[in-house]
Amino acid sequence: MFKKIIFTVSFVLLSLYGMAQKDINSYKYVLVPKTFEFSKNKDQYQLNSLLKFLFNKYGYEAYFTNDKLPDDLIYNRCLALTADVEKAKGGLFKTKLEVILTDCFGNKVLTSKTGESREKDYQKAYTEALRNAFETYQNLDYQYVPSQDMVIVSSDNKTKSAKQTTTEIQQTTNKVAPITKDFEANTVAAKVEKSEIKTAKTKHNLSDLHYAQDIENGFQLVNSEPRIVMVLLNTAAENVFLVKGKSAIVFKENGSWYYSENDGKLGEKKSLNIKF
Repeated sequence: MFKKIIFTVSFVLLSLYGMAQKDINSYKYVLVPKTFEFSKNKDQYQLNSLLKFLFNKYGYEAYFTNDKLPDDLIYNRCLALTADVEKAKGGLFKTKLEVILTDCFGNKVLTSKTGESREKDYQKAYTEALRNAFETYQNLDYQYVPSQDMVIVSSDNKTKSAKQTTTEIQQTTNKVAPITKDFEANTVAAKVEKSEIKTAKTKHNLSDLHYAQDIENGFQLVNSEPRIVMVLLNTAAENVFLVKGKSAIVFKENGSWYYSENDGKLGEKKSLNIKF
């Protein structure tokens, strides 16, 4: 009976391991922020740099969120997982950390084991705990395998699978005629299409997920297209930014971010979904 229980538990663990590896292998990149939620400063204790280094060392392709990103990742942010480090609860006199990977919609894909350290020095404690937690990803034998079911976020904010997108591109390609003497006849239609595209790109929903990228004196907010939605400029007030080119501010209140514009009268604040 005991052997049967051991076999069942082992089978379940191996199945979960296989599922996790299959999931993580569907993603080509890992994005690491320059600041974690519990950090007071950018790259505090060099944890962010260490995490990026470890991912690259063990076969992943990792970038900081404000690095120059590969073209395919710029086109489709869903190719990447975002890495975050959180403090685990419990453990008096211990530093406990977990490394969490989320997809482009904020869904958790995999959480590492809890890394621990009893070191009293903060630098040593956080470094040791992070390295211990990372063993989960170190032992996954990661290898990127393109998935036909990978979600692509298109410029019209509709989600499609890679297979659907490939099919649509092929269908569109087959319909495109070579440039001939009919060019002038197609000019009007081309201008209309260009106008429609331009109009579509100017539309923006503040509830969409925005990625904050470091720039000099502030941040730029990028959506999933990716496209720069707005530029935030630092102010003397904590968690309050000026919006470049507008009479507006972005501020944090009760743990949430808001956009407020002053066009001569006080308008209502609008919620913003920002990932720093």
